[in-house]
Amino acid sequence: MALHDRLERATVCRFHYVFLGTAALAWAFNAISVMILSFALPSILNEWGLPIQTGGLLATVYYVGMFLGASTFGVLADQIGRKPTVQLAVAIYATTTGLCSLAWDPVSMGVLRFLGGTGTGGIMPVLSTWLSEYMPKSDRGKFVAVLESSWSFGALLVSALSWFLIPAYGWRSTFLVSFFALLFIFLIQRFLPESIRFLEVKQRRDEALSLLRRHGFDASSSSQEPERMDSIDSRGFLLAELWSHPLRRRTLMLWVLWFCIAYSYHGIFVWLPTILYAEGFALVRALWYSMLITSLQIPGYLSAAFLIERTGRKYTLALYMAVAGLASYFFGNARTEWSILLWGGCISFFNLGAWAVTYAYTPELYPTRIRGTGAGWAGAIGRVAGILAPSLTAVTVSSLGMFQTFMVFFVTHFVAAVVVAVFAVETKGRTLEEISK
Repeated sequence: MALHDRLERATVCRFHYVFLGTAALAWAFNAISVMILSFALPSILNEWGLPIQTGGLLATVYYVGMFLGASTFGVLADQIGRKPTVQLAVAIYATTTGLCSLAWDPVSMGVLRFLGGTGTGGIMPVLSTWLSEYMPKSDRGKFVAVLESSWSFGALLVSALSWFLIPAYGWRSTFLVSFFALLFIFLIQRFLPESIRFLEVKQRRDEALSLLRRHGFDASSSSQEPERMDSIDSRGFLLAELWSHPLRRRTLMLWVLWFCIAYSYHGIFVWLPTILYAEGFALVRALWYSMLITSLQIPGYLSAAFLIERTGRKYTLALYMAVAGLASYFFGNARTEWSILLWGGCISFFNLGAWAVTYAYTPELYPTRIRGTGAGWAGAIGRVAGILAPSLTAVTVSSLGMFQTFMVFFVTHFVAAVVVAVFAVETKGRTLEEISK
C-alpha cells in the first residue's frame, strides 16, 4: 500500500482538526495583513494629503509582492517542503505588516507593503495544498473550504479593530496587530507535520513512516514503490508541465478563474470603505457599513463548505460567481442605505463562497510533484489581477462613477462562471492521485 493510500483510508480525527485549527489561525492573520490597508487608507490619504490614485498605488505594490510570493513559494514548496515554506511566509508577512506602523511616507509604506505581499502571496497556495494532502477524499474539499473561511474572520476582526482603534488611536495602531502572527511559526513547528505525499515523492519514506506512526495513521510496512520525483530541479520544467497536454485545459481554466475572482474581490473590497466614504458617509459610518458587509463573508464561506461535497466543485463555483456578478450590477445602481447593505452583502456572501471552492479545487487538479507550483502559479495570476484592480478601480470610480465601475465587476464574475461551467472537471469523491491521472 502506498503511503498516500493510508491517508485516504483514515477517518477524520483529532489530528485533522488540530491541523485545520492551526492553519486557520495563520490564514486569518494573513487576511488581516491583506485587508488592513483598505480600512486604514482613508485616514492615510487624509494625513499625508494624498490623492485617491496614490492610494491605489499603495494597494497595487502589495499585489506585486503577492505575485512574486505566489509564483516562487509554490515552486519552493515542491523543492524543500510545505512546512518550511509556510513558516518563512508567516515570518515575512507578520514582520513587515507590523512595521508599517512606523511608515513615514508613501515610499516607506510601499516598500514594506511590497515585502509583506511576498509572504502573503506565498502562504495561501502552499497552506491550502498542504492541508488538502492530508485529508481523505470524502472531506478534503470541506476542510479546505473551512480553512479559506477563516479569511472572513480575519477580515471581520480587522474591520472591527479599525472601527474601534482608528478614530481613537489613529491608523498606525491597527498595523501593530500583525506582530501577533509571529506566534504561528512556533505553532506550525509544533502541530503541523510535513506533507506525507511530499515526503513520498521525494523518497524520504522512513521520515514519512515516522510521521504516520506519530500521528496515529497506518504505518505498516509495504513493498509498493512510491511515486517518484525524478530529480526535478528546473523551475522552467515545472512551469512547462503545467501546460503539457494532460494539464493545459485545467491550467487555462484555473488562470482565467483566478484572474476574474481576484480582480473582482480586490477591486471591490480594497476600496469599499473609501467608496462609501466618497458616497457621503462619515468615516465611522463607512467603516461600520464595511464591517456589516464583510460579516456576510462568514456564512458565504460556510455555505460553500456545506455544498462542496454535495453538489461538487464545478456547479457550486459557477453558481456563486454568477450570483456575485448579479449582485455587483445591483450594487452599482444602489442609492439607498438598505440597498447598499443588501447588494454589498450579497457580493460578500457569494464572492467569498466562491473563493472557498477555488482554494479547495485548485491543488486537486495537479499531481503531487508539481502541486505547489500549479497552485502557486494559479494564485500568481490572481495577483496580476490584484495588481491591476486597485489602480483601475481608483481611475474608474473617480472618472466614471460607481455604476460603470461595478459593471466591470459584473462582467468579470460572469466570465469566470462561464469558463468554469464549460471547462472545469468535477473532482468530488476522487483521490488526488485519481484526479491527476
